[in-house]
Amino acid sequence: MTKVFTRWLGRLSVGRKLTLIYLLDLTAVIYVSSILIHEKFQSIDFTRKEIVGTTYSVAVRDVLMLPFLAPNSDAKAAYAPLQRLGALREEHDPALKTAEASHTFVESLKRVPPANIASVSGGVNRQNALRGMVREARELLTTVGNQSNLILDPDLDSYYAMSLVVLRFPELLEVLNDTVRILPASSPAGAVVADRRTELLILAGRLDAVALGIRSDYAQAFAAGTLVQRTALEPGRKLLEDRLGEFLAAVQQLADGNVNAKSLEQLRTHYAGSLEALTQAWELTATDLDRLLRERVDLLFTRMWLHLGTALLLLSCILSLVYAVARQISRPLKNLAGVADTVRQTGDHTRRMVWHSRDEIGQLVTAFNDMLAQLDQQRLVQQEAAARERAAQAQQALVEAIPIALVMTSVPDHEVLHANAPAQEWLAGRSLDPWATGLEPAVRSRFFQHLSDRGAVDEFEVRWLGGAEPSWAVLSARRLQFQGRDAVLTAFTPINVLKVMERRLE
Repeated sequence: MTKVFTRWLGRLSVGRKLTLIYLLDLTAVIYVSSILIHEKFQSIDFTRKEIVGTTYSVAVRDVLMLPFLAPNSDAKAAYAPLQRLGALREEHDPALKTAEASHTFVESLKRVPPANIASVSGGVNRQNALRGMVREARELLTTVGNQSNLILDPDLDSYYAMSLVVLRFPELLEVLNDTVRILPASSPAGAVVADRRTELLILAGRLDAVALGIRSDYAQAFAAGTLVQRTALEPGRKLLEDRLGEFLAAVQQLADGNVNAKSLEQLRTHYAGSLEALTQAWELTATDLDRLLRERVDLLFTRMWLHLGTALLLLSCILSLVYAVARQISRPLKNLAGVADTVRQTGDHTRRMVWHSRDEIGQLVTAFNDMLAQLDQQRLVQQEAAARERAAQAQQALVEAIPIALVMTSVPDHEVLHANAPAQEWLAGRSLDPWATGLEPAVRSRFFQHLSDRGAVDEFEVRWLGGAEPSWAVLSARRLQFQGRDAVLTAFTPINVLKVMERRLE
């Protein structure tokens, strides 16, 4: 069959051979172009699904904020947001797989009593119902983000805007509500707030962490986005940052024991201001996210037609030169294939293709040789990375092998990077800033001041509060590098309470 085809091909004129090559190339280009167009449409459908997720999340936000911004609203006030959400549920729940989560969220909203209930039990029931509703809303928004491709967004500007809309803002709302939920209804119960000082400090830490995450997402979105996005989001970001700072300061004031009717009223005022700022920032960010996604769809359509036209233009240019360059291509490509096959069989990336020309073949050979050099360099980099990984594992093994309690925390956020087995009972499961709960503020300040001044702390006697029970211990710390990060290695040595008393009596 091959001989017959070869004889038939040999009888064709050069023009017909070129026509045959042209038709074969055209067929391949049409096939490849159809694949590219299909991929573009996949990207367009991907982004359109993100737009659906953004629209759905906005509807969830509008319903979610009703009990917070209009606590005494009746069913008529809630009708329009619920109607929008209901229409979106009916249209998109099957595709997004959110039917159960959205139903649970709507039912949790119905369980929230109005804020004008005068009894204390009514206020407690409302706060508990709000807490459950916010959790259901976060679960629904997370599901929407996952199923609508928002979580998989490939562009950083829209990704961080998505992170704010779907993750950060709902989390902030939950922390704000949890903070207000533990407060007494009136100032005579201020002693209750004093008894909950630890809980307030924990909530202040959560609030600070959420605010830091929001600030980081804004910064990354501004860095990756355009001036248009910065202009759209900056007012909401600035207002939210200011209001959260005021609210956090009020929470910390209560945690410090300054509990009175005025401080409670100030905190609730800052809480209302934070809710308004959150609503504005949420709305601005969601609007800008929708704008980014719609502009991306338009851009994808433009690029698709541009690429298709460019491909057709290049095809006509290339095919006009097929016959002239055919003989110039075969020999160097054959040699290039031989070198590639040798590299494949031997794994020797030091082999190079020798070909001297200034045309595309010469550029291809140069690029191929550069690729081999890069592969060789990557092999060396991978070997170095493996060596660093082994060193990091050796560091952890060394820490685990030491019988005394050792805790490795990062600088400056005090995240627990590693803790050996004896140290677990000192941490009591805490993985972020164990010093906040383990040491009294004054002791903590002196400990880190010594560490900052000298770079090391030896035999620092403390009363550790972070374990299951308070205990006395001697802390010794050193600053070092752990897995490429600045860290503090702290050793915990328990000491006898009687010895502590003897030392103090002496």
